Amino acid sequence: MGKNKKSEKRPHPFSQIEVLSHMKTTTQNTAWRSQDKTNTPRPSGNGERRGSDVSDRLLAFTSTLLGLAGSLPEDRAGGHLAEQLLRSGTAAYFRHGEAEGSPSAKEFADKFRAALTELRISRRALQLLEKAGLPCDGQAVRTALEEVDILIRIFFSSIRTLENKAAA
Repeated sequence: MGKNKKSEKRPHPFSQIEVLSHMKTTTQNTAWRSQDKTNTPRPSGNGERRGSDVSDRLLAFTSTLLGLAGSLPEDRAGGHLAEQLLRSGTAAYFRHGEAEGSPSAKEFADKFRAALTELRISRRALQLLEKAGLPCDGQAVRTALEEVDILIRIFFSSIRTLENKAAA
């Protein structure tokens, strides 16, 4: 008879995440380009694109979640929370990227709403992780909770501002 599949030791699907979170990457000019005919970056007063702080914060937050997911235990609960953190954290980051290329304010707001939903899911997963007491870096969880609260407020305020401008 062949080997029993349950007795084989398979690597946890998130065991390589820590390596990815420490990789350094270089990027080319990421200036936001409007979809209008002028194709000029939006001014922010200091020559950088508007929202770069939000983009940078979101990138750092997502990177933190990748590290947290990789540090969770390889049991059923740890794997489930790791999956959720990866799914919602990366989705928020990618939705924000989609919003940057939106051709209209309505589409921009819709994509921001989707990112806000993912951030709220991330917050719930982090709260559950903190409460469940799974072995992981507790300080990183608390820091991620503080950061996701700030990001949620930023996204909520941005959506409200867009809605108020549209109504005016």
